[in-house]
This record gives sequence, C-alpha cells and structure tokens, in this order.
Amino acid sequence: MGTRDDNRRAMEQRLYDAALTLFCELGYKQTTLSDIAAEAGTSTRTLYNYFPTKESILRKFSRENIVELKSFTSSLPADMPLKEKVLETMVQDYKLMFGLFDVSYILHTARDESGVFNRFELENVMIVESLYCTIFKHAQLKHGVEPNDMVALCASVVLGLYRNCTDLYRFRKKGVLDEKDLRQFYLSHLDVVWDSLEKSLLSQPTGLSKLFSADRHLFGSF
Repeated sequence: MGTRDDNRRAMEQRLYDAALTLFCELGYKQTTLSDIAAEAGTSTRTLYNYFPTKESILRKFSRENIVELKSFTSSLPADMPLKEKVLETMVQDYKLMFGLFDVSYILHTARDESGVFNRFELENVMIVESLYCTIFKHAQLKHGVEPNDMVALCASVVLGLYRNCTDLYRFRKKGVLDEKDLRQFYLSHLDVVWDSLEKSLLSQPTGLSKLFSADRHLFGSF
C-alpha cells in the first residue's frame, strides 16, 4: 500500500514540476495539457487523473505555498519581536512565490484565461492577509489589548507594502536571490511606517472598532 501511495505522489510531483517548468518557458496560455504530459514522459490520460485542468495545477501551487507559509508563521518564536515576525513572514512569502519559479510570469500569461489570474490572486491575498491578522491579533493579546479592527487595518497596510516592495524589488534586482539584500529592502520600507503602525495596533481602542466593521467579512478567520 505504501509503495502505491509513494508512486502516486511521485507521479503527481513529476507532472507538477513539468507543468511549472513549461509555464515558465512557454507561458500559461501557450502550454497545453498534452505538452505537460509529454514533458513528464507520460500520457494525457495519466495527467487527467491528477490534474484535469491547468488551473488545478495553479491551485496546487497556491495551496502548498499557503500551507508552508502558515507552518512558517506558526513556528516563529512567541517572544520574537513583532516587527521581526512581520519581516520574516515577508521574506518567506517571497521565497515561496519566487524562489524556484517565475510565478509572476506564469500569472501574467494566465491573465486572459477566463478569470484564472483574478481568482488565484484574490484567494492568495485574502489568505495571506489573514495570516498577518493572526500575527497582529496575538500581539494585541500579548499586550493586554482586546483584538479589534486595527488588526485588519494593519494587516492590509503590511500586505500592501509587501506587494509594492516585491514588485519594485523584482523590477530592480535580477539573477540569483540575495536573501540578505531582500530582507534589508523590505526592512527599509517597513521602518517608514512601523512606529505609527505598532502604536496604533497596541494602543487601547477609542471607538475605532466600528469604523472598519465593513471589512470584517474579509478577515473573519482572525
């Protein structure tokens, strides 16, 4: 039984790796399921058993990255300074998204595929933002502040900063990832807003909670 499961996992990984390689080389739209099967050295019938559509491959990528990022944020030491937790989450998110494959190119070439790009991006934004909400909620509890809507606001600010910095960094930096340089790049931008953000997050609320209540549906998990 174990051997069969191992073989199935190995085949799924082979097909998955072949697909991402072709998405990067040819573009998402130009790559066909037949191309993926041929690259993996198997039949389209076998491919359909694992990935019936190209979108299902992107969903696997998204799902695995989210699981890894959740595991990473959960493993951060409880006594780690809040700013450092946020910074390390940014760096890890970047490494998962762009460490092995040019995901931005894959998603760019998927833009014309009946909303694939928009669905993929929205799902990822909401899940990652919820991870920052969890980090900020725990920080408030640690400082004796009842979790409030400032959690969602700060998470939105941090994610917006991350996305903008990531676009800038990828535009300016080419070649092999320099993790130390990446971390410093994020930190230099985070420093600009951090004092105000942390003060707002950890201060006792003064009637703020109702102001952002319309955003609760986005952050129900925190």
